[in-house]
Parts: sequence; structure tokens; C-alpha cells
Amino acid sequence: MWRVLYTGQRPQHENIALDQIMLELRSEGKIPNTIRFLQFKPECVLIGYHQSVEQEVRLEYTQREGIEVGRRITGGGAIYFDETQIGWEVIADRRDFGNLSFEEITAKICTAVAKGLQKLGIPAQFRPRNDIEVEGRKISGTGGVFEGNAFLYQGTILMDFNVERMLKSLQIPVEKLTSKGIKSAEDRVEWVKRYLGKLPEKEEVFSAILEGLSEELGIEFEWGELTEEEKKLLEQRKEYYKSPEWVYEVKKSSSDPEFLFGIYRCLGGTFRVSAKVDPERKVLEQIIINGDFFVNPKRLIYDLEAYLKHTHLSDVERRIREFFKNKEWEGLNLTVDDIVEAVLFPLRKIEGVELGIGKKNFNQIIGSIGGGLIENIKNAKVMLLPYCAKPRWCDYRHLDDCGECGGCTVGDAYRLAYQKGMIPITITSFELLRDTLKWCAENGYTYIGHCCYEFYEKRYEIFQKASKEGAKGVLFDIVGTTCYSLGVEEEEKAYHGEFTVELDLIKDTLEKSLAIKEDLPQVQRKESPKFDFSPYFSEFIPPYYKKPKAVPSPQEDRTRTAVQKEVFLGEATIEGKAVSYEQALEELAQWIERSQNPTLVVGPLLFWDWQEEELRKKAQAIKKLIQKVKKFQVKVLPDYRPKLKKYDPSLEMDPPNPHETILHDKNDLTVLVGVHCYRTDFVIRLLKKHTKTKVVTLCGLYGHPEAHLSTSFTDESKLAKLLELL
Repeated sequence: MWRVLYTGQRPQHENIALDQIMLELRSEGKIPNTIRFLQFKPECVLIGYHQSVEQEVRLEYTQREGIEVGRRITGGGAIYFDETQIGWEVIADRRDFGNLSFEEITAKICTAVAKGLQKLGIPAQFRPRNDIEVEGRKISGTGGVFEGNAFLYQGTILMDFNVERMLKSLQIPVEKLTSKGIKSAEDRVEWVKRYLGKLPEKEEVFSAILEGLSEELGIEFEWGELTEEEKKLLEQRKEYYKSPEWVYEVKKSSSDPEFLFGIYRCLGGTFRVSAKVDPERKVLEQIIINGDFFVNPKRLIYDLEAYLKHTHLSDVERRIREFFKNKEWEGLNLTVDDIVEAVLFPLRKIEGVELGIGKKNFNQIIGSIGGGLIENIKNAKVMLLPYCAKPRWCDYRHLDDCGECGGCTVGDAYRLAYQKGMIPITITSFELLRDTLKWCAENGYTYIGHCCYEFYEKRYEIFQKASKEGAKGVLFDIVGTTCYSLGVEEEEKAYHGEFTVELDLIKDTLEKSLAIKEDLPQVQRKESPKFDFSPYFSEFIPPYYKKPKAVPSPQEDRTRTAVQKEVFLGEATIEGKAVSYEQALEELAQWIERSQNPTLVVGPLLFWDWQEEELRKKAQAIKKLIQKVKKFQVKVLPDYRPKLKKYDPSLEMDPPNPHETILHDKNDLTVLVGVHCYRTDFVIRLLKKHTKTKVVTLCGLYGHPEAHLSTSFTDESKLAKLLELL
């Protein structure tokens, strides 16, 4: 018979003390298997056992607002608890669960709690690695810890939720909260009151969860109370669990610039590793491993840190594997290889000594991906530059090219890249980064890139995926106020190239690093293509539009089409299904005939005359289409610079906000032609999200299955067939 407790609303340190006490007593067989429900008062922030308070909590806010800060005995990430949230716990003998692994126990208990929520009318499901979700939105985070044959597994139920207070309490990159930022966070979580439209009594929630646990685990239970021994131990220990010794000193981080810092992420969580190294003797003097991972026993990481002290760098990997060889341990989706890579990642920066980089500047190197630092720099063929390091006034800010005028550090980097025989590319959006890394992988190119630590952490998977596919790289930090420190809204702008703050490259470190590459005797620089307005669309040029110094050329599509090849399904697609050109064109002709308010968007590939015969013929065919379909509203997308509200949506499309133009004129059919593929992907996503228009792409390359209808390799002859059908 299992015992059920509701220990009421308690301060966080009392709840944590009870967690440890119950785990110990269960391991000694002094209490039965227990299900505990709990709440917190006052509100609090709890960080995981292996996390650093300084890295996870915005202390100036929590102290001002009277929000307590505590440390759980389980791993995992930082969470915010208000007084309405309900915590649930399972404290049990592991042997009662047979030979289930950590991952299997996680799945079984989370599935049981999800079943309980279903009884309240909430369609909850277990989502690996350790979340319970409702229609893709998280409603409960969970985690566990083992001690001997006992384990404690716990989670939360979001009853009501103040997202703004949570964002301000945790070290999420949201310094300046906006309504858009809060809405974005709200879209990722769910809570009981919002889903049901009411807040049920806590007893109703307890009953539903108990039913789910009983059905899934096959157990019987009865309500009980804390034993006298539990109460006595609580009085003895509760003060310790609110002491600085427990909250702050159990796991510290180091902000000392002489510590090498690295971020490693895997299925099991995120590792933040700080390592102090003697660069002359190449000895690891100290290492601190923080993160939101789960391991058993919980002191495993502390023991590893101690074991690695005073290890020669060449011996670190062997020592880590030696440490784990005879250890009985478990990690939730963790392997020894993950821990090896987490530790080695920052240590590779020590090669900066050979480049003449001072030890206090090692962290200007974010990391070397897929190989050693010097090896990757020597092999680097491509240089990736961030558009946000170009001046706001620059016509090249939102192009993958540079005029090299001497007005910013990006121009200096372009000249240095050409000097070393490298291909410099300005990354203007996430889609372009994705395509470029894929292109590097296909060609076996190593790259040198520039971004902030926050960007690297958020987009970690794309760099690792490229590395596995063949694109090794080195990433350097950038200087200035990043979009991540300015809030969610600026972060979203940066995603598609609308961020307006200017940053700087660290020129000195870049020059020292590239000094090991030989200069080319003669550098053949890429000539900027000549362009002027296409004669076929001169009547659609907005009266306020002035010809810039540079616009996106056809080359931007042609050199990086790796991802487009990946999505290629054939001649054409309708609703993502492959069809023939004939079927697609017949369907499109019918859509145009039935449309009440169609619009045609002409992008830079056709809006400008690139003096290429194929593009001229295509532009001429589009002009005939416009003349035949008189109801077409023609909008231009001449370049990808944000208009910042200074444009006429009846004439022009704003690149970061393409939906505004479609909503302005209530267009029910939108045909895109002459828009670069990486930008087309973004436009499709925004139009489908914000409008009801059907999206058609007449693509010159591999097509876009995400559109409602798309044709690939669309040239003059295919457009002529469409004209015949109209």
C-alpha cells in the first residue's frame, strides 16, 4: 500500500529538505512508497542540482520582488513556482519497478501523470526527454534522483501562470520584455486555468493524478501523514536548505577570464564548462561543470571534477573514460562520449597560445567545432560574417556581399578573407545560415564564423549537424549589445534580418588567428554584378524608391542551394505532394481564374536587369502574364532591407513583414516569382502563419513544397504554357 501526502504550502527550503529526508528514509526502508503533493509559499525560483545560481537567476529582480531562490536535489533546469502551482512526487523503492532504466522510469511516471491530466479534460502526453505537454505546449517539467535502491521523481502542474514574472526571474535573454515577447513565451507553455477556462480545486487535481498513477503503475494507496521521524528531521535540517552553503556554494560558476568557457548540448541537456589551464605546462588545474542534465549518483560530477584536477591536457580524455569505466552510474539520455566532448570543447581554445592570443582573451573564441583550433583555421575556406556588424546606413547590410569601403570591421574581414584565399559571406538570416552550412558540408569546406555566445547556444544544433555532415568550423565572439540582451522582440527581428543595433568583430583576434594561413600572391576578387531596373517592371517601381548601391544578385541563390536540393520532390508540388508540371499549371490557372484578389510579387531576380538572357526571357513572360491577368495586383520586393514602416504596402512588400502587404489588400492568392529561395522560405512561413492567402512559388530552382503550389526550374517555356491555359 502506497502512502499519499499533501504537505501544504511551505517555503522552498522546507520542501527541499523533505525531498532529501524522504529519499534517505525510503532508501533505509523506514517509510513506505509515497506520493506527495506540495505547493510553495512564498513564490520561488528553483535551480537544478548541477546549475549555478549566477548563470540561471536574475538575482536583482528576485531579491527586489521577494522571490525566494532555492536548489533542488534533482538535476534539470531552473523553474519558477508561484503559489498556485502544484508539485507532485513519487518516492519509491526502485526494485518495485523491476529492471527499468532511468529513461524508462521517467517515461512510465510521466505517462501516468499525463493520464491523470486527461481525466481533467486536458489531452496531456509524455514528451521525451522529461516533459509533459498539451498540444505541443509544456505543462509539466519533471526530473528525478536516486539514492541506493530508492528514487525520488518529481514534477509540476502549471495551474495558473504569470509568464512575465517567470521571464524576469530567470536568466533568459529577455532584458526588455515586450508584449510580443511575453506572447511568444506563453505560446510555448500551457496551464490548467487557460486550457479549462477555470481553476479546479486542488483536491480534484490530486484525485485525477492519483488515478493516473494507480492505473499506469498498478498500485493501491491511502492518505497518510508525515511520520514523527520525518517531522523531527525537518526541524533539524530545513535551515540548511536555505543557507548560502546549499543554494550558492554547492555549485559555483567562474567568471574569471582566465577560465576557458564552453557550451555543449546533447539529448541529455546543456553543459556549461569552465576550465582553468596552465598554458605553459598544458595542465588542467580546475574544472567546473554546470548544466541542466540528470545523473545518478548526483555527486558523480563533483567527483569527476576532483578526479581531473592537475591532469595534463593530452591525458584528459583517457582520464574521463577511466573514471567512468568501473562506475555504476546512469544519465538521462547521457553517454560518456557526451561528457568527454563537454569537457574537451573549451580546452581546445588553449591552442590560442600558439596564435599569440593572450590567455585573458581565449574566450573571444567561442569554440572549434569538429576538430582542433589550429587545424580548422589552417583549413578554413569560408568566412561567415554577421550582418549586424555592418552599419545601419550601409546598402550592403542585408546582402551577402560587402563594398569594402573601410567603414566597419566587416569590410576589414572581407579584405583579410580575400588575402587568405577564402570566400567571405555575410549571413543575413537564419535560412541563409542553414543553406550556407549545408553548402559547406557538401563541399567539405571548413569555415570561420562570427556570432555571440547566445546565438551559438540557441542555434547549437545547426552547427553540430553541419559538423557531422562535413563542415568543421571555428566561431569567434562579437562585441556589443546583442539582440539576445535586448529582448525577445529584437531576437525575433534578428532571426530574419531586421535587427538594427550595430556590433563589432574582434579584429585583433581574427588577424592573429589567420596569420597562420598563407597569403595568396594575387587575389581574384568577386566583381559586383552590374544591375539596373528591368524595363519590364518599370511601371511598378514605387515613386519613393531609389536605386541602392547593391542588391541581392542571382549568385546568392546559385552558390548555396544544398537545402533546396534536399527538399526537391520533382517537377512541381501541390499541398506538398509531387505532381507533373501540367497538373500544377492547370491547377494554378484555375486558382487564378477563381481568385477574387490575386497578387503577384516580383523579387530582385526579375525586378533588376542582370543582363542574363534566361532571366530577361522569364521577366518578359511574367510581364505578359500581368497583361493577360488584368486583375493581378503587382507588388515588388526589390531588395531585402527592412522598410521599418516607411513603405507603401499597396506597392511594395516589406521583407521582414511580408504578411502586412497581403493583409493590406486582402489578397486571396499570392504568386511569388524572382524571390531568392532562402527568402522565399521565410515569406511562405509568415504568409501561412498570418494570412489565409494561398501561396504559389514559380521557383527558378528546386521548388518549395511548403507552398500551397510550387513549380521547380520555372523558365520562359513553362510560363508560356500557363499563359495558354488562362
